Amino acid sequence: MDTRNPTLAEKETWNAFIAKSDSGHIVQSWQWGEFKESFGNPVTRIAIFSQGKIVAAASYTLHKIPFLNKYVGYLPKGPVFKDNEELYLPELLKSLKAQAKEQSCIFIKIEPNISADIAFIDEIFRKTGLLKSEKTIFAPHSLYLDLTKSDDELLSKMHPKWRYNIRVSERHKVKVQEKKDNASVERFIKLQRETAKRDGFYIHPDNYYRGLWKKLHPDGLIYLLEASAQGRPLAYWLLFKFGTTLYYPYGASSPELRNTMPSHALMWAAIKFGQKIGCTRFDLWGAAAPSAKENDPWSGFTRFKEGFGAQRISYLGAYDLVIDSVSYRLFNTADKLRWAILRTFR
Repeated sequence: MDTRNPTLAEKETWNAFIAKSDSGHIVQSWQWGEFKESFGNPVTRIAIFSQGKIVAAASYTLHKIPFLNKYVGYLPKGPVFKDNEELYLPELLKSLKAQAKEQSCIFIKIEPNISADIAFIDEIFRKTGLLKSEKTIFAPHSLYLDLTKSDDELLSKMHPKWRYNIRVSERHKVKVQEKKDNASVERFIKLQRETAKRDGFYIHPDNYYRGLWKKLHPDGLIYLLEASAQGRPLAYWLLFKFGTTLYYPYGASSPELRNTMPSHALMWAAIKFGQKIGCTRFDLWGAAAPSAKENDPWSGFTRFKEGFGAQRISYLGAYDLVIDSVSYRLFNTADKLRWAILRTFR
């Protein structure tokens, strides 16, 4: 068994392992790390090799704490391990802690891409010394569709109103097309800004999406779909593809011609598109908690996704791998104070 930092020459080996693992995710891909590095966040990749093959891996970013020569690490949707090879997790976590200590990192926030139903992984994390954290960055709940189903099976699982809305979009001749040009990316960015302002949700800076497109598009990991009617763009979806999973992380819509149901047309087109490019699973990238009230800010788009027959999944949640316990306590105290002040004055 060999635990080390893989080299650039092992990029494809890394990606193949992440893509084939049930616990894998695009944000653990090599290209995603390169994208994060382009925004100034150093990336560390660690892998355990057994008989020349990767059996466990993790990629995390470092984020500098203002005014201090210390860092916080973030490990989203990982660590990733080969099916039934969870016995390597303690060794991987031990290596993560050792490297993070050398990097003046006070803790690494870890959010595994593992269902909450797999309780024994939680036991391994806790026995290895990880602390369960209530503060999550990735949504702890999500929805997904099985793209191996036939059209009839997929349609039968949808809410009747959603099937009707798809037919409405067809009657209004809503056209959904894949867009590959930078001008379309800019239109998506502009419309997303307008959507966020109208609906009151957070989005990344414009250059974040430009950076994603620049880094992921050449390798076929990102796609842009546009829904239009009467010659006007009405909605966009930015999709990721990694391995056999399609992801829907970002969307934008116009208030114009909403009666043509462009978002329903986009979802149905995205399902068909995912099947066409070899995907078997459609990850809808986040949902409100099962216990969420109607006024929850995520309830609207969760209801939209559920209407297509998507199945719910809840993840294990977040854990903190603490390296410097004194600084960790101080950081959490300062963070709570900061949020208390923000809530007071917003």
